[in-house]
Amino acid sequence: MMSVMPAAVHIPMHLDTERVHKDVEFSELGNLDDAVEPFTQLIKKTTHSVRLHCTIPTGCSSSSTCVDLHDLHDLRTRSLLFVHKLVESLRAAGVPASYKLQPANCPMCLVCALPSGLDASKVRAAAFAAVQNAQIDLKGKALLADLEDGYALVLT
Repeated sequence: MMSVMPAAVHIPMHLDTERVHKDVEFSELGNLDDAVEPFTQLIKKTTHSVRLHCTIPTGCSSSSTCVDLHDLHDLRTRSLLFVHKLVESLRAAGVPASYKLQPANCPMCLVCALPSGLDASKVRAAAFAAVQNAQIDLKGKALLADLEDGYALVLT
């Protein structure tokens, strides 16, 4: 498989002034269909049950991945199909999984995998901060971010 970006992109993340700054590393998992199985295995190794917090793009400024409403609709469709495939895969692997959809004005979909009881707002904030500082211009790809409190998948 040919990669169009370096194996990892380092992005400084600033959430709290009290926290130590951490670089977020993105790893490309391929297209959305290829990303379901590795993400399922990663979640299966780290937790017994999971809640997926997913942002669904509702609008975006013009970017290289989202030029018009057709691109936005295509991204939403691909994102929702991915989330449903991921939940099915997790449940088939014996991991109880649920999800929550949240509208967002972002040209990407974020899927944050959190164990039960963890505060979702901190992980979502970390994922948004990492994505906002990134220069991601890929389309139809899944990028994995290993955040301090959990994993986030960026769907483009």
